[in-house]
Amino acid sequence: MSTLAEIESAAAALPASEKAELLLFVAGQLRAERAPLPEPRLFTPEQLKAWMEEDAEDMRKFRAGL
Repeated sequence: MSTLAEIESAAAALPASEKAELLLFVAGQLRAERAPLPEPRLFTPEQLKAWMEEDAEDMRKFRAGL
């Protein structure tokens, strides 16, 4: 396995627990290499409000058993 596409394909086939383990491994490698962090993402107040409303609606549906 030598290309990113092959690695991505193999990672997609992993169960969730192993994907989480892989994510922690890669994060540890980046930290060890002191790789730069991505720039923080900025969201508008409208985006945040829409996400909070969507989350509240999802919780309402969950509690209602829908």
